[in-house]
Amino acid sequence: MGRRLLLPHTRRLMLFLRPMRYSASATATATAGSLRDPLHVCVVGSGPAGFYTAEKMLKGREGVRVDIIDRLPTPFGLVRSGVAPDHPETKIVVNQFSRVAANPRCSFFGNVTLGSDLSLSELRKTYDVVVLAYGAESDRSFGIPGEDLRGIHSAREFVWWYNGHPDMCNLAPDLTNTDSAVVLGQGNVALDVARILLRCTTELASTDIADYALDALRSSTIRFTWLGDEAQYRQLAQQRNYVKFWVITKCV
Repeated sequence: MGRRLLLPHTRRLMLFLRPMRYSASATATATAGSLRDPLHVCVVGSGPAGFYTAEKMLKGREGVRVDIIDRLPTPFGLVRSGVAPDHPETKIVVNQFSRVAANPRCSFFGNVTLGSDLSLSELRKTYDVVVLAYGAESDRSFGIPGEDLRGIHSAREFVWWYNGHPDMCNLAPDLTNTDSAVVLGQGNVALDVARILLRCTTELASTDIADYALDALRSSTIRFTWLGDEAQYRQLAQQRNYVKFWVITKCV
């Protein structure tokens, strides 16, 4: 089998090298071939990890060809679907990624799902190197009774919703049944969610927020947001009749 390397600083980025059989003659042939033929790399995932990997590959080895595949029709991953719409300065990095995609030795293929459209074994037979650079797409469960009730959403769902991710365009959170929202978490995503819930929609209208999300926020009756941790969540879970809208900002 080929080697599998877990690269640092990313959760879901793995490198697969195509297996080779070694013998004196085969090694000589392989060496000659590797010097003659360009390295062909496949990067699964078109978010920041994928594009930074592609950029390093293109700069680090002459003649290398890189194919980037993604299950979505559009590239850029979390830059597109994870960064708050009122933070355009963070999204400027797409200009750098666009230059990578414009490289004649780099190709992007959208609407390609690993595991259904093609398998990892097929990729490993086709490419010299396969890099899995996709991110987490599932939510962390606390195992607390009631966390799956109506009006409770993960941050992934809610952020994808207001950013127009195709998986969450039909989420339709109810923002008109209460004046308060609880955001579980105190990190960047929690602050993004709280800010988007309360920000003036006139200001949001000048951003790239999804149109349906903007319409929902215009009708929102939420006027207060509460930031809390898991312990506070367990306490507030007993007050479901008073707090009817939740966003949980922990993913796995």
